[in-house]
Amino acid sequence: MTNRTVLKSQRPFLYRSLASYLREVFGRTLRKVPIDPGFGCPNRDGSIGADGCAFCRMSTFVPEHARGDLSPVEQISRARKGRKPEPFIAYLQAGTGTYTTPERFGDLVETICNLPDVAGLFVGTRPDFVDGAVLDTLKPWIHRKLVWLELGLQSANDRTLQRIGRGHGLDSFTKARHLASERGIPVLAHVILGLPGEGPEEMMGTASYLAEQMIEGVKIHHLQVIRGTRMEEMLRSGEVTPLTMDSYPALVAGFLKRLPPYTVIHRLLADALGDLLVAPQWPEREKVIQAIRRHMLQEGKWQGRLYEKGSV
Repeated sequence: MTNRTVLKSQRPFLYRSLASYLREVFGRTLRKVPIDPGFGCPNRDGSIGADGCAFCRMSTFVPEHARGDLSPVEQISRARKGRKPEPFIAYLQAGTGTYTTPERFGDLVETICNLPDVAGLFVGTRPDFVDGAVLDTLKPWIHRKLVWLELGLQSANDRTLQRIGRGHGLDSFTKARHLASERGIPVLAHVILGLPGEGPEEMMGTASYLAEQMIEGVKIHHLQVIRGTRMEEMLRSGEVTPLTMDSYPALVAGFLKRLPPYTVIHRLLADALGDLLVAPQWPEREKVIQAIRRHMLQEGKWQGRLYEKGSV
């Protein structure tokens, strides 16, 4: 792990949020600007699959300012139009951020990192499309910008990964995480709670795996069934039952208890998707976060509690 991810040794209050981490690094929070690099997805173009992940509808990851035939620089310009100049984090969000040639990826990283006011670069990608060449491109920037590698894990259970059509196994994540660690690049794992076939034991198993990996960051999502996805078909056939709002705070708290106290929690739940969201229909985001915090306070739970006891 890098020095920038372990700035405070004391136990965080409830959990170590992204906002608090950014204040530690920069003295303030920073806005993230999502970008579509235009690389597509190997799980849709036939490289490793054609149907994509069961939960994914790619258009939901492309923000409004990135729509149309725009370069990443043009997307950033559109997103910041009318705003006063201030530092921000560029986020390769849509598609697979490293699914291209080393030369093209290197050009993109250099272009973005040299833009005015870019304080950091978060690269979202699949673990099976991370290699030494990709990471060697990012390494020179880690002491000049806030660089994070975001890897879609979703679950540490290979049966689950196969069930949802990820097209890779847990070993791909383990390998990518190891390669990044060797170069001092912090890794963030995306996980989904409530995937078909998983109960609390499997979900907590993912948390324990990430604790063993000494993971620097985690994004926790609840499974959302999006219109037009294979997950919607699985919902109709009874193969998946969405989590209830009442059960979610305890699941998140259990997950956080198993993680190291220094792990940065970038997200606690998925964003609502308007008319595209089939299920579950929950209250607004802040109310869910308040419910999670209230549960943790009432039950005396905090991030790292089980990790500190060595019982993950």
